[in-house]
Amino acid sequence: MAHKDDERLRGYIVIALTASTGKKYQDCKVIPLGDPFAAIYSQVFGPASQKDCEKWTAGNCGKSDK
Repeated sequence: MAHKDDERLRGYIVIALTASTGKKYQDCKVIPLGDPFAAIYSQVFGPASQKDCEKWTAGNCGKSDK
């Protein structure tokens, strides 16, 4: 149980392309809270556990059109 609490204390966020269009966010990434990211991204979820962020990403993010 302590492991899960430690993970929540560390925290993760989900970032996605700022210019995402459509119903789903594009090019989502789960990163540790406090890590730098390029200005073309915005935080769209979190902070939460890594598992919660990955679950949110699976339901809310589309594939990038690359």
